Amino acid sequence: MSSNYQLVMKTGPNPGQTFVLDGTEFSIGRDINNDFVINDTEMSRKHAKIYIYGQGFVIEDLGSTNGTFVNGQRLVGIHQLVSGDSIAFGENVNCYFEAPVFDPDATRVSAQPPSYSPPVSQPPSYGAPAPTPSTAVPPLETFISAPPAQQYVSAPVQPSYTGEVPAAYLSADKPKKKNRIFLIIIILFLLFICGCIVFWIVIDSMNLYCDLFPGLMNAFFGSGSCP
Repeated sequence: MSSNYQLVMKTGPNPGQTFVLDGTEFSIGRDINNDFVINDTEMSRKHAKIYIYGQGFVIEDLGSTNGTFVNGQRLVGIHQLVSGDSIAFGENVNCYFEAPVFDPDATRVSAQPPSYSPPVSQPPSYGAPAPTPSTAVPPLETFISAPPAQQYVSAPVQPSYTGEVPAAYLSADKPKKKNRIFLIIIILFLLFICGCIVFWIVIDSMNLYCDLFPGLMNAFFGSGSCP
């Protein structure tokens, strides 16, 4: 892959800084161990990476806090980069991806300039026509056909946000409500059990069985148990 591929910082801590993509994979972030270090508060330690995929470079967010945006759309998955793409890391840092520009004149090769040899004059011979001077034919100019232009895979169109809440989020609220109701029922049941235990302890400590339940006491323990 040509070293002419590069990222140029437009806004951020060092505007105008250029990151040359002269390898196969590059990590970008605030940590000094990254290939491209951008010291900004919006940058995560491991923010994103750019690597070769197919016929060109792609960019992938590495779960950064403030996100990676390509042409204003937040990056989800990988994105095939094309020349002129605007890449934002958070809100403060903005870079442009630049691909090599093909110059057709740079591949044109010319032969050596033709050399001209003056004709050698011969002494005239009487009775014969004078010889026609010969002129050296210059070599033909050769051309080398330019290599085919680099083809890039068009980036997938990012869906625009319409402001509607996805159905998956709405359905996720229902289990939470059910769990909350179930938890309230359990708490009320435990409070009821605790109340029964306290009530029974009070009756037992004050020996109030005959006062509160004389019929049950006579039925279970025989008549005369309670006066």
